[in-house]
Amino acid sequence: MLEQLGRHARSGDTIVRHLAEDPAFEGIGYATAAKLWEAFGERLYALLGDVASLTAVLNEDRAERLVLAWKEKLAEGDVVVWLDEHGFEKRLAKKIIRLWGAEAAAKLREQPYAMMALADWPIVDAAGRKMGIAADDPRRLVAAVEAALYARLDQHHTWIGERDLVAAAGRLLKCAPARAGEAVAAAVAQRAAIPIAGGFQAAGAHMMERYVADRIREMLTEPAMGDLIAREVSDAELAAWLDRQDMGVALDDEQREAVRIAVQERFGIVRGGAGVGKTTVLRAVARACAAFGRSTHMMALAGRAAVRIGEATGFPASTIAAFLKGVEARKIPLGPESLVVVDEASMLDLPTMYRILRALPDGCRLLLVGDPGQLPPIQFGLVLHALGERPEIPSVVLTRVYRQTEATGIPAVAGAVRSGRLPSLPDKACASSGGVALIPAGEVTTDQIVDVVAGLGGFSEDLRIVCAVKAGPAGTEALNARFHDIFAVGRRRHPTRRLAEGEPVMFLKNDYQAGLRNGSLGRITSIEEGRVAVDFDGTEVELSGYGLDDLTLAYAITVHKAQGSSFRKVVIPVQKTRLLDRSLIYTAISRAKDSAVLVGASEVLQQSLERDAHAGRRETALALLMEIGSPES
Repeated sequence: MLEQLGRHARSGDTIVRHLAEDPAFEGIGYATAAKLWEAFGERLYALLGDVASLTAVLNEDRAERLVLAWKEKLAEGDVVVWLDEHGFEKRLAKKIIRLWGAEAAAKLREQPYAMMALADWPIVDAAGRKMGIAADDPRRLVAAVEAALYARLDQHHTWIGERDLVAAAGRLLKCAPARAGEAVAAAVAQRAAIPIAGGFQAAGAHMMERYVADRIREMLTEPAMGDLIAREVSDAELAAWLDRQDMGVALDDEQREAVRIAVQERFGIVRGGAGVGKTTVLRAVARACAAFGRSTHMMALAGRAAVRIGEATGFPASTIAAFLKGVEARKIPLGPESLVVVDEASMLDLPTMYRILRALPDGCRLLLVGDPGQLPPIQFGLVLHALGERPEIPSVVLTRVYRQTEATGIPAVAGAVRSGRLPSLPDKACASSGGVALIPAGEVTTDQIVDVVAGLGGFSEDLRIVCAVKAGPAGTEALNARFHDIFAVGRRRHPTRRLAEGEPVMFLKNDYQAGLRNGSLGRITSIEEGRVAVDFDGTEVELSGYGLDDLTLAYAITVHKAQGSSFRKVVIPVQKTRLLDRSLIYTAISRAKDSAVLVGASEVLQQSLERDAHAGRRETALALLMEIGSPES
């Protein structure tokens, strides 16, 4: 086996990264791994089993530990060489090893298209063809259709029309429409593509949307066994209770209806824009449930949003990830007297809604609260937007704006933007007075943003730069690099990453065990020997090696990532991009509590407000499944 490894190695990039970042090779960092490759070259694969040879670079103890670890990971070493031989890039190699470990080589040799979950079609297809898979091999045809469906999911859709799917598969296969149609038929036969309403869904997306639709319909129409136990609250009782309450402000009819839905219905939706009293409703809902013997579990996707809910209502709140973890561990009892409330529900993607409903026992109640004017979810699917207009679902729209001061106050400006209007705004930001400002700029630069941040008192945890995109002179990548160069001076830094103690960071994947989600914000508290400790809203997490790939600087974050969080001050670069629409600008402005400063051209801003929100362009089947039911296809 070791001789075979040596024969097939073609480059050292993957093996150096593998040795340096895999925790199994403790004590072997990038510098040591690079020295080993420099000393032995392609012979390194064979010599990793030879302690005597390795002592030319390592001391005997480290050489023995490396040899032992390598022997335990020989199968993964086989994968490293196989990937090097086939020219796979380093990040893909890491993902493959992390996902399949010792089974990876055998799995990939048998079915290279299994990599579809990790890499784009051109890379996977090139590997498959190189391994002798014919152009008309059924595995290739079905994989192309799956790739087309996955591409739709990457664009956040869960449904695609038949003509579009055939065309997309044909482009991937580089074949005539007839052959592409055969590929779609083969995918349907294997249940990789599910036909519905003149189009198709990926199997996983169809399963989740069907479950969500079925479960909600059941909650609305079928009495649960728990309803025999739960005490129902009459209209008269609830009205009398509401009349006695002092919420600091009298509840209007819309807010009272929201409380009624929460208390009396098994599933319901409350919608409304910025400043319409959604937090007041949440506080009233929690108090009403307590008064009538119900338990309330309030949550949001983002940790900061959950903290804000708890502070505003006086009742405990958690992230959705923490709630699901608690339910799974049986630490959170749920029953017919329980109400689960999801705030910031416009962020609720299909996979998360699916997991929530799977976790709720029969009879448990669910209320979604959110603003459909904000950006749609980061991941695929639409929940609040798709369900909010369904006539069979109890729902209310809050329309009266309460949180509004001067004409250029944040709620007033946000409301105008939400409806597609750009009000007159001052062209200077004031750190003390707050409000919304628009600083004119042609091409926004990093220097301009640095100056604006300085004018607002400098960067702090209460300030965030919120961008439409990652790329460009005023995108998150350039801004994070610039602010790192400014603020990392004199601080302890990571040896190979652009990270320093005290810097703001963001986690980039869902880790339900750690209670983190894609977009969790934190701050680096210490860096020791390549290990990075991060405080995520009170949760301390230590990351190293591969784990650091899931961490990025967060001086500047995208609007999508900012959704659900709020900051005292927000700086918003306005760059011309197809992603810029009214929902993005509205969401960015409404992240600010005191000051929102837009930097850019008013013409670009006005054009963005004239574009329809991206949520309206997503194609899903959830509303359709609610309407027609979901028999087996």
